[in-house]
Amino acid sequence: MQYILTTVPGLEDFVIEELAEGRPTRWARARYMTGRVVAEVDVEPPALFSLKTVERFGIFLGDGHANDLRGVVSLAVERLPAALRYLTKNTTAGVRTERVGSHGFTSRDVEREVGRWLKERGVVISLVDPDVEINVDVVEDYVAVWITVAKKSLKDRPWRAYEHYASLNPVIANAMLRLAKPQPGETLCDLTCGGGTIAAEAAELAPQTRYICVDISLRHVKGAVKNAGHNHFADFLWFDSTKLHRAMRPVCDKYVYNPPYGFRIPGKIGRLYRLLGKAMRRLARGCSIYVVITPRYKTFLSQVGGEVLIRRVVYQGGLYSNIIVGRLCGQEEGRETK
Repeated sequence: MQYILTTVPGLEDFVIEELAEGRPTRWARARYMTGRVVAEVDVEPPALFSLKTVERFGIFLGDGHANDLRGVVSLAVERLPAALRYLTKNTTAGVRTERVGSHGFTSRDVEREVGRWLKERGVVISLVDPDVEINVDVVEDYVAVWITVAKKSLKDRPWRAYEHYASLNPVIANAMLRLAKPQPGETLCDLTCGGGTIAAEAAELAPQTRYICVDISLRHVKGAVKNAGHNHFADFLWFDSTKLHRAMRPVCDKYVYNPPYGFRIPGKIGRLYRLLGKAMRRLARGCSIYVVITPRYKTFLSQVGGEVLIRRVVYQGGLYSNIIVGRLCGQEEGRETK
C-alpha cells in the first residue's frame, strides 16, 4: 500500500531510515523541507502507528506541482476519484489543507473548491469530525493529496504527563538521538532537560545508555521524572548546569540537548552558551559528541566551539532552527584548550 507520512520539515530522511528498520518497504521518496514522505510499504496501517519520526500518516492518492489555486484544485480533483471508493452514501467527508509558503490563495479557498467538487458527486461534507478526512497539502509549489489514517498526531506520546512550556517535539528529539548514535555503556548528558523529552524518547531507542538530565528548575525536574521515569537508566539532577563541573567528575561521553535561545536577551544567551560550553569541556570524558538544536546556531558555535560535523536545518514552531552535531574535547580545571 502507498502511504504518505508527515514529519518535521528537514527530517524526511529519518522517516525513510525508520521505515527500513524491519518494515517491508518497496520504495520511499521525499522532497526536502516539505515534511512529506511517500512510500510503498507492505503493511496494514496499524503497523505504522509505532513510528517515532512521524507526526501523521495516511493513504497516498497522488502529488504534483502547481502555483495557483486553479492548478492546485485541478491537480487535486484528478486524484480524488481514488478517494471515492472509501466513501459511501452514509459516510461524511471533510477537506483539510495545510499550506506553507506564499500564495495568492488561502487554505480555505482550496478546501472550498475541493469540497464543492465532492458535493457535486453526492458526497456529504462535514466541517466537524468527518468520517473521512481528505488532505490537499500545499508546500510552496508541491501539492500532495491523501486520506488521513492517523487523525491524532503520533508526536502526542503516551508518556507525556508533564507539559513543559517549551517542550521539544519528541520527533525532533528522536532524530537528535539517532544523530548521536548512543551506545551501550555510554553516558549522555542533557544539560537543559526541561520536561525530559530526550530521556523519554531514548528509553526505547537506546535503552542501555545512561542519561543524566539536568535542569535549574525543580518544577521541570519533577516533571521530567514524570515523563521519563520509565527510562531506568536516567538520573535527574536539580542543578545549574553551568556549574555542574564543580560538583561532578568528567562523565559525559555525548551531549544531546535543547538549549534556550531567548531572542529578547541575546547578550545573556551568549553568556549562557559560553558557560555551557565551559561546563561541557570539563564534564567531557575525552572528546565528546554533542547534538543540539537552536535557531541561534551562530551564537552557539561562537561561544561553545568545537569541530562541526553536521549542521542541518529544520522548521519548527514557525522558526528555522539548526541541529548541530559537533565534536568537543575536554579539558582539565584551570587549563584552557587551544
